[in-house]
Amino acid sequence: MSIKKNIQSARHHITVIGYEYDPDCSFRLPFIPVRKPALPQSWLRSYLFSRAFNQILAKRSYHIVHSHVNGWSADVDVLHVRSVNYRWQFQRGRFKKLLGTFNPRIQMYRWLEKKRIHLSGSKRTVVVSGSIKTQIQAAHHTQQDIAVIPPGVRRRPVEAATRRKIRQQLGLTEQDRLAIFVARNPERKGLSVILQVLPELPETAKLLVVGPEVAAIPSLKAELSKTGLTQRVFFIAQVADVQPYYQAADLCLHPTLNDSFGMAPLEAMSYALPVIMSDAPYCGFAQYVTAGQNALLLSDPTDSEELLRCWQKLLQDGDLHQRLCQGAAELARQFDWDRISRQYEQIYAEVLGV
Repeated sequence: MSIKKNIQSARHHITVIGYEYDPDCSFRLPFIPVRKPALPQSWLRSYLFSRAFNQILAKRSYHIVHSHVNGWSADVDVLHVRSVNYRWQFQRGRFKKLLGTFNPRIQMYRWLEKKRIHLSGSKRTVVVSGSIKTQIQAAHHTQQDIAVIPPGVRRRPVEAATRRKIRQQLGLTEQDRLAIFVARNPERKGLSVILQVLPELPETAKLLVVGPEVAAIPSLKAELSKTGLTQRVFFIAQVADVQPYYQAADLCLHPTLNDSFGMAPLEAMSYALPVIMSDAPYCGFAQYVTAGQNALLLSDPTDSEELLRCWQKLLQDGDLHQRLCQGAAELARQFDWDRISRQYEQIYAEVLGV
């Protein structure tokens, strides 16, 4: 990414380097494509992308290289996922460690992570949550402070026409209370516990699952046919724009089993939706949430009884629903992209020495 030398300027020149640019994205920037290798191994694709990325940079001149992917050429590296080296050192037994020593996938990801951890010099490492920061410090044996800058959102008002249109498409009535669940990998984010709870709720409680791969939806629907929930659960495959579905919902569920941050509940809050979500350590975003004020927190996302109690309470208690709507909107304002971008500009200034 290239930016003007004057960090205080509101105008930056940005170039995007990647495999592809979403054709549905309305915001167009200069783009340099990297050919995606036809290889099944993700660790090898990561290495080849990083090498191609470095070759591109060798032929061009940028003030700042800001990266969100594995590599070794960035000035600012942003880490979004759990530390591979932390899992290797603290969450694996001796036998698995021994096997991993000879596993090229594990060793490649460990090496790539080390290249992105900058503990000295002008380069900077940024993480999106405090939990990742703690893991990085432990895995790389340092007490050095690491910048934590969470993702941002743009708060948008709910448009009555959009809400009405989506709900009509789903066949919902005014009495139906729609819970939205956004996940590319539904099982990892807690879909199974949600489906355990749904039959215990009134018929007006409905569920919208947004984000699974198209190929996964038939098997998900097949499982539903055994439970009698086919008329109460709707599936929308991965889409470029989730915002219409947030507007159609009445609440958001996020009983994730493992999220370094957790964008779905934050995005839901930007639409003033009440949220039921996993507490720390299951969800990194939970560190910013005050239970009962900004969201309802689940101490154990696998506990169906706890989720049922929270869901019932939210459906039955109008005052709680309103309080969480207000608290969600207030918290989302703290993650406005204008505020987040200023934090990154400060990082850029430190790198450039201006």
